Amino acid sequence: MMSIPYYFNKINDYSFFSLSLTIITLASLFWALYAGSIIDGFNRKDVFLGTNFVGGMVILSIASLGFKEEGLPNILIIMVYAITMFGYVIHYPNLYAFSQELSKPKDYAKITSLIEIVGQSTVMGSAVMGTMLLRGVDAFHVPFTDIVMTIHKWDIHEIFLFDAIAYFISFLIILLIRYSPNMKLVISDEGSLYERLKTGYVYLRENRLVALFGVCSYVIFIVVYIEQFALMTPYVLNHLLEDAPVLGLTELMYGLGALFSGVIIQTLFSKMPVLKAVVLLTFLTAAIFLLSSVTCSVIIFINVAFSKGFTNAGSRIFRVTYLFSLIPNELAGRVNSFFNVVNTIFRLIFLAIFTLPFFMKGSNIVYAYGMLSGFCLIAGVILLINYKQFSSLTENIASHDEEH
Repeated sequence: MMSIPYYFNKINDYSFFSLSLTIITLASLFWALYAGSIIDGFNRKDVFLGTNFVGGMVILSIASLGFKEEGLPNILIIMVYAITMFGYVIHYPNLYAFSQELSKPKDYAKITSLIEIVGQSTVMGSAVMGTMLLRGVDAFHVPFTDIVMTIHKWDIHEIFLFDAIAYFISFLIILLIRYSPNMKLVISDEGSLYERLKTGYVYLRENRLVALFGVCSYVIFIVVYIEQFALMTPYVLNHLLEDAPVLGLTELMYGLGALFSGVIIQTLFSKMPVLKAVVLLTFLTAAIFLLSSVTCSVIIFINVAFSKGFTNAGSRIFRVTYLFSLIPNELAGRVNSFFNVVNTIFRLIFLAIFTLPFFMKGSNIVYAYGMLSGFCLIAGVILLINYKQFSSLTENIASHDEEH
């Protein structure tokens, strides 16, 4: 996912990539609704297996064509991006619903923290490897040895082959997971797709505070998503005037920040209410995006990447923990699909704005960072204003549990 925007920027066709990203995001708006119904209507381990197998086969086919033709047309490169994005849409809601299904309420925070630790460790590894494959490495000395390695720059279809292999390795690992749910899942497979989706909408309509919290707490994810997939590459190449090594280093630092968040979150969770943590992290994200918009420093941007990783992972852990305690597991997929639809709409709006040629000229990308900072600030204020009402939701659950 780092190689594709880098590729289009290098061939001076980033506008095509930006337009494609907007179209893919629009398509994912409808896919998110259907994905939620799939998550709640099928065995969630089977959902993992199916998405990994399909994703792996599609990307392997495209990579194979690249080897045969010694290159790939832009439309097939974008197709790889699309299949990966569609995979994200179903993978993450399924991952959290699966985790909620297999774990006990007292372990929700611990489980989500561990997911971040494992997930972000792979992000860090892929950032290092991606940088080496995109640019190549001359005379790399393996630490504590006399071995000198040279890594030639990979073509994009070679990177896709490597990606496809990762899908199949993931498929095999998932097969080994012992599926023993902690709760009995009520699978809703009756009625039409519309009727099943409607149950998720009805739940949020009747629990509007849950809906408001879900939307506002997703804002950190929205701005980080937009920054990582649409803004970071032009920021580094056009504003900082740097190249792939800095892109890789920022991805590495982002992963390190997220990993750090996952490691220490247990301490924070025990000392700070979940809601307070989400509010503070939202304001902190607004501040670091504002810092990116008013500076032109590699060092600052690298530290900003670490902070983004920390705030995004931390808010996700706290958000998921809070929503786990409120949303019935049999509705988790559909409810989260509606949250995905809302954040997809916001992403579409920002992508439509940021694909304008103005933002791709020189250092104009910094204005996009300023706008995202303001968006985070608004969400933080809404969370702060409704803080007591949000707190009452979990208090009501706690008192209900004590009575029973």
